[in-house]
Amino acid sequence: MLRNKWVFAAAAFICIEIIAVSLYARYRERQPQPVTQTCVSHAADTTEAGNVQVFATRTGMWYHRGTCKELQKSRIPVKLSQVRPYRKPCPKCRPPR
Repeated sequence: MLRNKWVFAAAAFICIEIIAVSLYARYRERQPQPVTQTCVSHAADTTEAGNVQVFATRTGMWYHRGTCKELQKSRIPVKLSQVRPYRKPCPKCRPPR
């Protein structure tokens, strides 16, 4: 009987930890990141805005340049005209708007 209580308590603790970690990850994803780069080339801004290729992640709320350090896990190439209504430009790499 005592063993069942310990197993239940351990399982409950693990579930709570998983939920807390996932909520914290979502919170961190939504926070604006400080701009660390001050000198960024905006060569892509001179081209037609609809055909510019930017990159998005599977779960993020930003779109990025191809050289952005935030694109570590997933890198999905998309056209700017497709992603602009749904995501914001990354404040670190400052892709075209």
